[in-house]
Amino acid sequence: MSKITLHIELDTQQAKHYLKWLENQFNLTMADVWYSDRYRDVPTGKRGPKVLADVPHLSGICRTRKALEQQLAATATERAQ
Repeated sequence: MSKITLHIELDTQQAKHYLKWLENQFNLTMADVWYSDRYRDVPTGKRGPKVLADVPHLSGICRTRKALEQQLAATATERAQ
């Protein structure tokens, strides 16, 4: 599988709003899928990995969210100094 790298520039306000949107999309999708009949009999410890395997864009949301959180934290640290 090939890898794709994105580089985007956002101001802090845009980044914060985008992070909220990503969190919302993740929560809505996960809530819709997590308790669906398809995963009803999957043990709780295995349900998360199964959902992420079946709905790959959730992994992309998670990785994007994590990177954005790190960048916002670094920006906040720079401002504090």
